[in-house]
Amino acid sequence: MSLRKVIRAYKYIETVHSKLHEYVISFFLKIETDTKGFRDELFEVDFLPIVNRHRKILKKRFKTIYEYVSKLSVIDRQSFCQRIIESNQIEKICRGEYRPAAFVGKSTGIEHTLKGLFLDLYIQVLDGEPFREKAKTLLRHHFDQFCNTNEDITRCPICGIGELKKAHDTTRDQYDHYLPKSLYPLSSINFYNLVPCCKDCNSFEAKGDKDTIALSTGKLFFPYDSNHKGISLNVNVKNDNPEIEDILWELIFSSPDNKTNEIESWKTIYSIESRYQGYIRARIKKLYNYYFQFIRSPKVAHLDISDRKKLCILSFELNESLGLDFIFKPTLDGLLSGSNIVQAEVEALEYV
Repeated sequence: MSLRKVIRAYKYIETVHSKLHEYVISFFLKIETDTKGFRDELFEVDFLPIVNRHRKILKKRFKTIYEYVSKLSVIDRQSFCQRIIESNQIEKICRGEYRPAAFVGKSTGIEHTLKGLFLDLYIQVLDGEPFREKAKTLLRHHFDQFCNTNEDITRCPICGIGELKKAHDTTRDQYDHYLPKSLYPLSSINFYNLVPCCKDCNSFEAKGDKDTIALSTGKLFFPYDSNHKGISLNVNVKNDNPEIEDILWELIFSSPDNKTNEIESWKTIYSIESRYQGYIRARIKKLYNYYFQFIRSPKVAHLDISDRKKLCILSFELNESLGLDFIFKPTLDGLLSGSNIVQAEVEALEYV
């Protein structure tokens, strides 16, 4: 059995790309009380040229929204605008203090306009030519800067398994919408809701377009939580087996700050149990062979057998401390302490 921290939180960065979200929120803050009619002054100075370049997908929709809001009562107008604002308080949503309404099924009327606006802001505007020209940057530049800020994270912070792309790689990882944009489009360009992750975590087999909030216990890990203390993993042999690949494992996750609800949500949303089981079973034979060959190696034959074992374990601890692997060390500990078959085989070495 072993306790090791896995799953980490990203450091958030402010860039010109995150300004796009701020420009949009600023528009809704203004129209909450504005009564002077739709006009250019409702847009931030740096945002207006982009809006004018995207007349159909941006300016036309902003005008439709303004005209709709202007006909509402004061209370309804505030409620409408606050919905957009509160749907972007991602940390508050993760803590379970606010639950945004999901866009389910085919949207009509103003809901259709809202959804189309925010989806196109992400799909067409965020890395589109007008924004590139105005900001003199590419979305790739945000990715590279983000990676450099989080250079110590090389494994996916969501699952701890997948390898991440970094700034020097020719290709980049996709931004996963923590709250899926198909269901929660109002936060589609909020970088607190955009999380670079491995392709498996962003796949339909794992998270995909699952309703993150509906599947949760009501609480989620906030991907940019600066106080996050990690998750500890215990790996135990549940049912031993002569065929090492067929051992049934018990996986126990816990956190230093008792985030039991968040752990259960994480396991459900990202299919963690089945992915970890599959990952371990597919590699356990190779992991054990590495350990077995290490302690039998002539290069460490001058050491006592107990020191050889410690040295091998140390190599896994170093990999873990460097963020190169989170699962192998606790899995090996669980195997060596929980499998009678493996214990007998290793102990036999002492008499060779």
